[in-house]
Amino acid sequence: MRETEFRNYLEGIESIKSKNKAINSRISRANTAEEIIGTSLDFVVSDDDRMYDALVRISADPRERSGNIQNAVRWYYRFCNSKEFPRMSSYKR
Repeated sequence: MRETEFRNYLEGIESIKSKNKAINSRISRANTAEEIIGTSLDFVVSDDDRMYDALVRISADPRERSGNIQNAVRWYYRFCNSKEFPRMSSYKR
């Protein structure tokens, strides 16, 4: 994960309230996601099927609560791909 670049990206988003806390939480959760999936988020977000598989693995992990880790991965996907990943229910393989 390109942490410094990701942090700068998040700092530039006006809709994020309480910048430091929210940004630190997202980066921490993104690091947790890398632990869960066992690979770099850069590798995951470069392919939509890998992204989908990673979200499924994260959702099954006991550390995932209320979609917070998945949300951080989705933010990282948006940072890398300049678009949002579709909802799980509407993603077509």
